[in-house]
Amino acid sequence: MNSGKGAFICPILFQIQFVYKPKKDFDIKIVALLMCLVAFAPCTVVAIPVNVAEIKIPQVEHNEGSGSSVIIKGTTSDVCRAGVSSGFACKNVELLARMPLANIGGGSGSDSWGWKDPESGRYYAIMARSNGTSFIDITDPESPVYLGNLPSSSGESGWRDVKVYANHAFIVADAIPGHGMQVFDLTRLRGLSSAQQFTAETTYSEIGAAHNIAINEDSGFAYIVGSNDCSGGFHMVDIRTPKSPSFAGCYSSDGYTHDVQCMTYTGPDQDHQNAEICFASNGGSFAIIDVSDKSAPVRLGKVFTYPLKSFAHQGWLDESQSVFFLGDEVDEVDFGSNTRTLMFDVRDLDKPVYTGAHLHSTSVIDHNMYVKGNYLYQANYLGGMRIFRIDRGKTTGLTEVGYFDTVPEKDSIDFDGAWNVYPFFDNGTILVSDISNGLFILRASLADDAAASAPINGQISGAWVADGLNDQGLMLLVGEDNSGPFIFFAWFVYLQGEPFWLVGSSQFEYGDDAVSIPTQRSGGLEFVVPNGDFADKENIGTLKIHVRGCNDIHIDYDFAELGSQELDFQRLGSVQGRECPE
Repeated sequence: MNSGKGAFICPILFQIQFVYKPKKDFDIKIVALLMCLVAFAPCTVVAIPVNVAEIKIPQVEHNEGSGSSVIIKGTTSDVCRAGVSSGFACKNVELLARMPLANIGGGSGSDSWGWKDPESGRYYAIMARSNGTSFIDITDPESPVYLGNLPSSSGESGWRDVKVYANHAFIVADAIPGHGMQVFDLTRLRGLSSAQQFTAETTYSEIGAAHNIAINEDSGFAYIVGSNDCSGGFHMVDIRTPKSPSFAGCYSSDGYTHDVQCMTYTGPDQDHQNAEICFASNGGSFAIIDVSDKSAPVRLGKVFTYPLKSFAHQGWLDESQSVFFLGDEVDEVDFGSNTRTLMFDVRDLDKPVYTGAHLHSTSVIDHNMYVKGNYLYQANYLGGMRIFRIDRGKTTGLTEVGYFDTVPEKDSIDFDGAWNVYPFFDNGTILVSDISNGLFILRASLADDAAASAPINGQISGAWVADGLNDQGLMLLVGEDNSGPFIFFAWFVYLQGEPFWLVGSSQFEYGDDAVSIPTQRSGGLEFVVPNGDFADKENIGTLKIHVRGCNDIHIDYDFAELGSQELDFQRLGSVQGRECPE
């Protein structure tokens, strides 16, 4: 057989025999052949011994968001088993406890934050609600204790926000003209074991309604945004003496600001070291402002547009202060896209650059996000909490490594579900505040950063399967030619009863742990047609392979007509002589 010009490099032919038993385990047998095709040369066929035995892969016991059965939402601790924890869809995240809204003051849920008492070492959750703010002792996260409620200073609002500085909570609310900023001394929680009705230490009244508040804990300044003052921009407050807050300045050049993150800058831009910098999500833009001089803030850089822009809602810096992750709250509504996380290169604060978007497997609306270590935590309304590993390389990427769906019966574009996530406790406890389902106290089981990635090499060659995909099989081959190392994949897929192949190859660099591969689709069961020519192929998009370990890979694809998805694959068989080390 002659390949002709432009031969495809080293495709793998494999046959898959499925014995499917409905609602039971199924068997997969794979026989693999490697066929190297060289331009203008005969094809050499070499049998590759594959260490494959009959294996059992359990059927998926819970489909996230399927809505096909009655879901009983639990309130007590339960491990994440077969994709479920106490009735909630999960991956690598378990429920420790849930406190329904009726048990912590009522109303609807909104923001949340946390506090660790520096004197006693006890842990507390603070949950904002439409009619007040709840305080919960979560030192024993499986047995939380509701300690009481700070009522709204006036009226009710579905938007209430809280942050903590110097053992005090600072609380604002939107759509309530006379609310102001409540200040509550958290040390009053010491020694309490039953619910109290609290009053604020003071209420700062230089603003009325406000959408949000951010605090730079290094400087002791609060930044109230979306208020009735400063054209909705930064209303800056000196809170270094928490019980005596005082007005410090305005920034209104960008008009309305919806959310902001402010810090003492120590990132890569040497021109702005140790300046106080704010990263503002303004609805219509994303801006970077130097607020070191509160009387004369200076805008450094601004991004006016990006693909599918609707409403720049909220975002957070990675810990190197090089990348800003941004959520657009309305793009899913306006454009019908899957959930997106936008990424900006901010190594030069004067020239932020949009570098791309991570497309999620969900189609829900994204809301608040934060970075802790090498992970990005998101509260995405009806998608619940999502956790992404931040992948470093030539460009920054995201890989979903865990989730907890707080509204498992519904996945849709709607403003309900997980409002906020607080991942910053030092004991691993995670808080999620849900609009309808209350406070979730969670724990994630994530790989250590050092073990989260592994280099691409010949040890990943072989056969792979994804849990729950009983009609698919993936083969990988890593090799080297005159251009350097390359990776080839062939993926046999059934979709809506139609069999076809997905194939592709790409060069990579030694040391890479991820590679994006242009992908072609070839219809039918036969990869090579009887006359010796290749089957007709169609370019359909890109598949990204991220190697987590010798027996663990993650695939993220975005294909025309087939959509986008993220999948975890486990080893089924290895190539003899290239097995994983013991």
